[in-house]
Amino acid sequence: MGGGNLAREFFKENLIDEFQLAIAPIILGKGISLYIGDDITVKFTLTKVEKLGQLAMLHYIKK
Repeated sequence: MGGGNLAREFFKENLIDEFQLAIAPIILGKGISLYIGDDITVKFTLTKVEKLGQLAMLHYIKK
C-alpha cells in the first residue's frame, strides 16, 4: 500500500525485509514503477503464491 514512490524510497534505504505484490489481470495503462531511475539490487525469495479472487498475491522475503 502506498504506491511505487513510497515503496521505492524504502527499497533504496534497504528497509524492506518482506513484501507482498498483488497482480491484477487488468491493464491499467501507466502505473507507478518501483524501479524507475534507481539501481536497487536486493535479493528476495518468493515464498508463497495465493489466488484471492481475480488477484494473484506473491509473498517475498529478503534473502
